Amino acid sequence: MVKVENKTQFNRVINGVMVKRGLNNLLSADADRLNQGINDPLVQSLVKAGQLVIESTQPQPAQASATSASVTEPVQDPDVANMNVADATNAINTISDKTLLKQLLRAESAGANRKGVVDVINARLK
Repeated sequence: MVKVENKTQFNRVINGVMVKRGLNNLLSADADRLNQGINDPLVQSLVKAGQLVIESTQPQPAQASATSASVTEPVQDPDVANMNVADATNAINTISDKTLLKQLLRAESAGANRKGVVDVINARLK
């Protein structure tokens, strides 16, 4: 698995792989496609500027594959708990999956319970 952190303000598509804002966990097939697209001068400028950080991780054990089976593309779930309110609300506005929004609402309500983030999630759920 490869971790890719997109620190830019936009979701990026690199060689057919969607890299959303924040931290993305890519499977090896997507990581290979991403590595092929790294040679693009526009992408290289993002890497050199530190806006796109690519970090390889150790492969997970076979028993962990059952938990990561739903990860067939870049992670759709931004880690809003570790984002400031502005970044969290921007990330939430890109999500259309209602079940994911409900999970984020439960996590935010149980954690920091930031009113601005909760309001944005509730607005997306309507």
